[in-house]
Amino acid sequence: MKSHDAVVFWNERADAFCKAWSSEVGRPDFQALSKLYAADADVVIYDTLPPIHGFLGFEQMRQSIYPALTRIHVQRTGPIAVKQLAKGRVVVTSYPFHLSYGFAGGTGYEIEARISEVWEKRGGEYVIVHEHPSTVYDLPATSHPSPSSAT
Repeated sequence: MKSHDAVVFWNERADAFCKAWSSEVGRPDFQALSKLYAADADVVIYDTLPPIHGFLGFEQMRQSIYPALTRIHVQRTGPIAVKQLAKGRVVVTSYPFHLSYGFAGGTGYEIEARISEVWEKRGGEYVIVHEHPSTVYDLPATSHPSPSSAT
């Protein structure tokens, strides 16, 4: 895949991923997502919200993710980095994104994050075999001294 073609391809793939996760009805487009994730039950999928140990396989995630979710919007907010490995059979992508959740009861989150995805070429298509978002939350102040103020 040529460099320009690769950038276009992975931008489109990342945007399709974000679109499939976005929903006003509380459930992502699981049919579209099932084409992006490997079907293996041992693929661990981490998320920006609990469970911190992740989901074991796409089906477990599909069955249990966010039962009180009412809306979710995912938007890529910056350029995608692409690293090809194993002669292009494995590709690692990473990009920043904005995530907006809404839950029954009125709670919600607005999160700026970065996601890293490992894609493997299977049957002529790339599928996610691992993903890991990196998220920074505003943490409440604690009474513990910071390392720089310790004596």
